[in-house]
Amino acid sequence: MKLPATLSVSAELHAFSIGVAVLVLLWAAWRLPWEKVRGDNEAQRIFAIFIAVMIVMRGLGTQSVLGVNLHFLGASIATLMFGARFALLALACISGAWVLLGQVWLGWGADFLINGALPVAVTVGIGLLMRKLPAHILIYVLGNGFFAAIMAMSVSIFAKALTTHLLGGNAMPYIAAAIPLSFAEGFFTGGVMALVVAYRPQWCASFDDDVYLAKRD
Repeated sequence: MKLPATLSVSAELHAFSIGVAVLVLLWAAWRLPWEKVRGDNEAQRIFAIFIAVMIVMRGLGTQSVLGVNLHFLGASIATLMFGARFALLALACISGAWVLLGQVWLGWGADFLINGALPVAVTVGIGLLMRKLPAHILIYVLGNGFFAAIMAMSVSIFAKALTTHLLGGNAMPYIAAAIPLSFAEGFFTGGVMALVVAYRPQWCASFDDDVYLAKRD
């Protein structure tokens, strides 16, 4: 979602959000598993393609629904396919691209934190809960893909609503959009992950053939 133009943000808030965002990226860069992609041209290509596709999809968001513009996040897909640290790097690049295009939510820092870091954290948390369930491909797609994306988008939207309210804006458009947009993100993510694990499981860092496709007695 894009912030309505009428909501003003102080320079201090911009600086604070950028500072927190930089700290998150430093954490992601620390012990980033570069060895997983070093020399792997296919992995590097898929990572770059994901960033490019999500930049474009963000620009194809719906035009002004109840006063806000809506777009897919792709945070759950990035987390499942590349891992949390690479996902944060990708989402930071996507937010940065839209800074250059002049359309980000509260500036790069807040946009990355609420559209990127927060949904990634939710997806990781749901993934940890899913480990307590039987390792089955259907549970993976529905739990880690569909459900995690719904929750990630919901948390992101309500964080935006709360921030908007605290800044004196109207939070109701965000709340009204929460259910349809969250389910859209869920179906999008679940569909993409179903295709990936079915046809290109090697692209997905969180999917293990030996675990999810193992024969059971």
